[in-house]
Amino acid sequence: MQYIKTSTDLIHITDHAIRESIALHMQTLAEQYAEPYQASVHGWFVVCEHDADLLQPFAGLTFSLAEKLQSGEVEFVDKKQNWYEVFILLNDNEGILIYVPTSILERHQQLEI
Repeated sequence: MQYIKTSTDLIHITDHAIRESIALHMQTLAEQYAEPYQASVHGWFVVCEHDADLLQPFAGLTFSLAEKLQSGEVEFVDKKQNWYEVFILLNDNEGILIYVPTSILERHQQLEI
């Protein structure tokens, strides 16, 4: 699981399309709020890389993506060509946008998206 909280974290994302998508989200947030992107203010990103990432609690949090999906506690799910984007709101202004490759999610049919 990769955590992206700064633009320099993007170098660790091997999937070029996901890396570009996150960079665009960061740029959009910076423009929308007329201030540099800050994870603690605007939210942050997670890229799932392995099946186990669905079940592992997020770093510093007490829940996993699977738990939130099963309880219906997600703000939105957006299907892209090769991945899903799942948004979970943490508080009034901070959230996590999670990228889940389609191949990973397809192996876990019990998770409703």
